Amino acid sequence: MKDKQGLPEELTVTLRQLVMNGHFRMAGTVLYVYFKRCWELEDDLAGYYVVRYFAKYFPKQWGRYHEFQAAASEQK
Repeated sequence: MKDKQGLPEELTVTLRQLVMNGHFRMAGTVLYVYFKRCWELEDDLAGYYVVRYFAKYFPKQWGRYHEFQAAASEQK
């Protein structure tokens, strides 16, 4: 595993723009792929880091996303 120095500035700007425009799932996919390819993490650990990242840096949007997912699953 490589030494982690945080996320590149370009990636954080891209994630912020995606989340603020309502593309939460796409932002999660981008971050997941970054963790898998650049940090060379296993699937489970990369998924865990994605959840922790969004819970820490975008808590309000993260909560709204979960409410939306819960409402969508109830309608099915």
